[in-house]
Amino acid sequence: MNWKEICKRLARIMGPEKKISCVKTFPYVKSVFISFSFFALSPAVADAGKTSYHERKTRKGRVQMDSTIYDGRRTESVFYAPYTEKQALAAFRAGNAQAMLRLLHAAPGTDDINVLVNGFPLFQNAPYRELSSYVPIIAGICRIDVLKAGALRPPLLTVYYDIMPATHYTIAITGTLSKPFPFAMSDRVSIQDSKRSMRFVHLSPDAPALDLAVRKGPVLFANVSFANASHYIACPFEKTDLEIRAAGTETVLLNVPKAELSNGQPVTFYCLGFVNGYPSLEMKKHPDGAD
Repeated sequence: MNWKEICKRLARIMGPEKKISCVKTFPYVKSVFISFSFFALSPAVADAGKTSYHERKTRKGRVQMDSTIYDGRRTESVFYAPYTEKQALAAFRAGNAQAMLRLLHAAPGTDDINVLVNGFPLFQNAPYRELSSYVPIIAGICRIDVLKAGALRPPLLTVYYDIMPATHYTIAITGTLSKPFPFAMSDRVSIQDSKRSMRFVHLSPDAPALDLAVRKGPVLFANVSFANASHYIACPFEKTDLEIRAAGTETVLLNVPKAELSNGQPVTFYCLGFVNGYPSLEMKKHPDGAD
């Protein structure tokens, strides 16, 4: 009932001799209408307090939810996981943790390169043979684009790696000008820190499988193929002469005099260049896990 109908009813009660102006009596009628509405709704409001949330939803025609999992008013055991707050925070930090990455330009006969990690130019104008310092990156799936220095597109190659947190990595760009090839390796050492340790990485595009041996002595790493890295091994010597041989033969492809190792510092020996061509075969040594 609106206020105009109320005015008409009051006019009938009071008689035709006493006309009521709806305009003049509007404030009075409005208050009467509000009071009437309040008292009419009071039973429904009082009744609503006695009914459950789901009963009120059903009464209004809404569909009742089947599972309490979606009801924010309840706290069921389904919301709890068997993890402590410390474990949960550790998992969150691990998902946002950093790793360390460095770049080795090992593609002979190619120009300087730029390397983008997840679209960010992390290494720029890297020349052949250069091994960069470690740079922090966010762990997880990383997209790596390799471009010719100064070029915006297209990339020479694109590759994805799953980077683990708290780990050091080296990514080598090897191959040839017409066919560059990426090779990533973890610089994680499992040998005791007090030991001298080394590994061997084959990055020569035209070389056969290789052996790294002590000069006129035993083989340290046997049959390492292109774009592969050996495991770290503990070495008893501090300084010795090494040689690179064609795998399984006595044919020496390169002499490496006075190779040095030190306690607590793992070292990688990288074989670079061409066996038949320029730049020629060479060995590059660098410590791992530190700049």
